[in-house]
Amino acid sequence: MITPIDIGLPQIILFIIALVGLGLLISMLMGLRSRRVAGYNTSEDEEEARKFGRPRHRRYRRHWRLGRGISGVVLLLIAVSLLWLTFLVQTYLGLTGDIKVARVHATPIQNVQHEMSVDLTLYDKNGHPGVTQTYLVNGDKWMLQGDIIKFAPWLNILGLHSSYKLTRLEGSFNNSELERHATHTVVDLNGGDDNFFKTVQSQTWVSPIVQGAYGNAVLDPASTQIPTYDVFVSQTGLYAIPEK
Repeated sequence: MITPIDIGLPQIILFIIALVGLGLLISMLMGLRSRRVAGYNTSEDEEEARKFGRPRHRRYRRHWRLGRGISGVVLLLIAVSLLWLTFLVQTYLGLTGDIKVARVHATPIQNVQHEMSVDLTLYDKNGHPGVTQTYLVNGDKWMLQGDIIKFAPWLNILGLHSSYKLTRLEGSFNNSELERHATHTVVDLNGGDDNFFKTVQSQTWVSPIVQGAYGNAVLDPASTQIPTYDVFVSQTGLYAIPEK
């Protein structure tokens, strides 16, 4: 399984904004606390306290300063707004940070029904293409399958992308009778399902950080008009876009 962690310049800027918001929030709370620290309104009060032996920490200021109260509320609103904005934008970046995982070039074989030639290029976790492999596949459509481990949304906020692994290339027939009875082509990729995925899938319901673990597939026809597709993985699964 590949688990991308997307922490770039946008995430760094957002983390700085979050720290500023958190600092403002702490500053506001400390300011409220400091206003309740013991003190004396006049020198007569201080002299009286000393005369009768009253401890300094038991007397508090009696007057609430309106200006300080308003400034505290303003700081609170600014801090909460910055934190909310940080989480909102980072969630959006996580949801739109899709990763290219494969390129598929599939064309029907001339004079041979229900058979196609599929050139498949897989991309590594850094976005670099590997060696292109060519497969003869029975069917009218190609289907690329993978395993997805979807993490809790708060981990996406921290820049953690869903884990993924491409596991299988198959062919599919347009005709339902052929789909039921014809010979299918199945090509295992990357060793198929691994033990890590199977373990997570069986224990998802007790995991506080995994929202779901499931198989996913993208399906498109072999064609001479639109033969090439780029395959991406999002936070929720695979999808294909025709190459322009």
